[in-house]
Amino acid sequence: MTDKQIYELDVNDLTCFGVWYFPMDESAEDELTIRPLLDKETCTDAQIIVRASFVGRDGSSYLGYLYWDGGGEVDCLKPVILLEDGSFVTFWNGVVEPSWADYSARAQELRGGLPFSYVSECLLGLPEISGMLEGLYYLNEDNISWVS
Repeated sequence: MTDKQIYELDVNDLTCFGVWYFPMDESAEDELTIRPLLDKETCTDAQIIVRASFVGRDGSSYLGYLYWDGGGEVDCLKPVILLEDGSFVTFWNGVVEPSWADYSARAQELRGGLPFSYVSECLLGLPEISGMLEGLYYLNEDNISWVS
């Protein structure tokens, strides 16, 4: 099996497998375990992440993933950019106000590329999801806010 923990996922993993899922059964180590999804029919009720491209205002381009969700809201998609050095930027932070200072120096460089457009790949019959990211998002007193 090619199980990984979600926080161990890297650019090479996404290049090899464009869709991953959380196998919420006894075969998984824990709730952070992900596995490549090779056939959508084998996994109709699990949470899925799908490979996506991110392009900054400055023309910079990155690979990452979205939690596949038909609604398209940032709090459901939880966009993540993966960097070649193993660091990453997550654009959804729940109820915690994010800070760029919490990221590696390499990840902080992405701030200069804001806003980022993103588009998921159409894999295994999953429709494309696209949108725009203005900064690091969080839930602030019942409203979604961001730090640019």
